[in-house]
Amino acid sequence: MTEVSLRRVVPVVSKDESLGDDVVEENIDGCKESIRSPDGEEEASYDERPSLTHPMESRVVKKMDLYLVPLMCMLYFLSNLDKSNIGNAEVAGLSESLGLTGNQYGNCVTVFYATYIFFDPIGANLLKVIGPKYMMTGCLVCFGAISLGTAWVSDYSHLLVVRILLGAFEATIYPSINMYLSICYRREQYAIRFAWVFFAACISSSFGGLISYGCSKINGSMEAWQYIFIVEGAISLGFVPLYFAGLSNKLEDSWFWTAEESQYIVDRYDTMSTFNPAEKFEWSQVWLAVKDIKTWVSAVALFGIDMTSFGLTVFMPIIITSMGFSRVNAQLMTVPVYFLTAITFFLCAYISDRIQVRSPFIVGGCIACATGLAIVLGSDVNGVRLFGIFVLALGIYVNASMNCLWLSGNNGNYFKRATALGINLFVGSSSGLVSGQIFVAEDKPRYTKGLATSLGLQVFAAALTVVQFYLYRRLNRQKAALIKRCEELDEPIPYDEHLSDMNPQFKYMY
Repeated sequence: MTEVSLRRVVPVVSKDESLGDDVVEENIDGCKESIRSPDGEEEASYDERPSLTHPMESRVVKKMDLYLVPLMCMLYFLSNLDKSNIGNAEVAGLSESLGLTGNQYGNCVTVFYATYIFFDPIGANLLKVIGPKYMMTGCLVCFGAISLGTAWVSDYSHLLVVRILLGAFEATIYPSINMYLSICYRREQYAIRFAWVFFAACISSSFGGLISYGCSKINGSMEAWQYIFIVEGAISLGFVPLYFAGLSNKLEDSWFWTAEESQYIVDRYDTMSTFNPAEKFEWSQVWLAVKDIKTWVSAVALFGIDMTSFGLTVFMPIIITSMGFSRVNAQLMTVPVYFLTAITFFLCAYISDRIQVRSPFIVGGCIACATGLAIVLGSDVNGVRLFGIFVLALGIYVNASMNCLWLSGNNGNYFKRATALGINLFVGSSSGLVSGQIFVAEDKPRYTKGLATSLGLQVFAAALTVVQFYLYRRLNRQKAALIKRCEELDEPIPYDEHLSDMNPQFKYMY
């Protein structure tokens, strides 16, 4: 491979690109960047610093879309597949086979999400320490093997243990993918790529229903629920070599870059408000995230949102059986529900990136979820209740994912963002503990208590999202006033790289 050298750019004036200001810079000899081979021959050149409009930008983004986004999609697909299979296994006779009584099934759901509370914050920070290649590959090996092994549990205690272990390794997947995409893409490019990831999660839930349907038709020596775990665990393990070979611990070292593109990626970090490869872990960044009121408002809102998504992921097949569908057909009916969810989220994410706003989509998703829940609760007509499930599907992933994207994009330094996202997921995932206790066995299959609680929390989450909007708007106005005052007094605009998004140049997204 041809070696390259690139003269470093020395910034003369730098203003955060999120405010739309021009950036003036020059290198030692002038304003032109050159890439040279060892013999001094110029191979390529460009006249601008990396930006959204730079000709190289579209080239590197297309390559990341082609080689990295599919890997993130498949990882979340596999994680979601192994996470939600217990719901389909329950419909296929899990509780009867293991002799589960009372709310023991609900307890197994609860302990799975309990691991998320501990590992979500850790996963977001560990990605930069361990590296994407080893962290994502290792987690895939572990949760795939554990899911496959679940087929041989023989009683309640065994199921409880494997669900704890499964949760421990799956809990790091979502924050890892979120943080990895924030390293790869600018804020303006972020949501549509994450839409593909969530699209994969929705398809995963649909695919899980199809696998369950297929397993119910197997006439073997084992029961249908066992085949569900075996098939889905084996699928996860089959993808392990792809991640070990396809990912690098540093984005610029990825196998698909040319030398010119690799150097562009390195220079590109300086123009992104989301990642600095030289950043080291500092407790001060953790503290900035912990004491930020916006972190906690977002987290409590996510708690209300996730109560529905966690509950419905596991209990939806059971609820559909109450509408007159057989066990097999109930699993099959989850397919179009999740497909509608996927299409809706993809459209919302595309529009959100184009107009650069997040909050209206979160509020809209909460309203759709609350409306769907109200229909399912308020009607005794099975056709109407099924329609309510489809209305619910319009918002169930839109509000949760946009909440995380909004918070992540509005935090600058890596470890502040990782901590804020970790807290967000910590509080949000704790709703999984509650969901297993409000969707209780004695309320089966209508789950009136669980659905009513979820409805109220969706309304509460919408209100908190409006509060976040006003907090961000107030801060943006304060920053704009400070910048205007500095310009009037001909004073430099204050900047401290440790304050990241708290600097006046950083404009919060609504």
